[in-house]
Amino acid sequence: MWLLRNNFMFYLVKLEEYVRVDPFKFNIPLKQAILETLREKYVGVYDKELGYIVTVLDAPEIDDEGFLIPGDGGVRVRVVADLISYIPYPGDISDGLVEEITEAGAKIRVGPMTGVLHISQVFDGDYAVYDSKRGALIGKNTQKVLQINDMVRVRITSISTRNEARESRLMLTCRQPGLGKIEWIRHQELKPSQ
Repeated sequence: MWLLRNNFMFYLVKLEEYVRVDPFKFNIPLKQAILETLREKYVGVYDKELGYIVTVLDAPEIDDEGFLIPGDGGVRVRVVADLISYIPYPGDISDGLVEEITEAGAKIRVGPMTGVLHISQVFDGDYAVYDSKRGALIGKNTQKVLQINDMVRVRITSISTRNEARESRLMLTCRQPGLGKIEWIRHQELKPSQ
């Protein structure tokens, strides 16, 4: 696996592996069969090394010959494939969308993954209170409101990984200057220095 790094959390990953092509795919072109197989195996999966696989772009290198394993009708072919992967790291700062608010905090969509913003991590220097009627978290002293569909800037504190991406979670915080609801950050930037 080669990882081409950039300044974002999305990466172009080159993956080299032997792909098993099922016999029922023998009637379609080999490259198409390999791409379908790779997409079925990887897209939507979180891997500790590869990250969250968003898509399989291409398979620019495919060996001309494969091999069979006795008792298995599929053929295995060496392939180098290009994948787009989302790889979050603890400490990364990202913008996200509030998808759900509960008494425990908020679920935030960060890239293709879901993050958990615990109620104690919502406000910097304030305490959050859950308002069930509004479905919102409200700052006890500041009266700031966080609700569904708000855009927030968060820091990733840790990553709880599972094989299935929908089971993997990002743990998030807004308890630092420059983090929180985008509207609050803009308002703070417009305030004259004190």
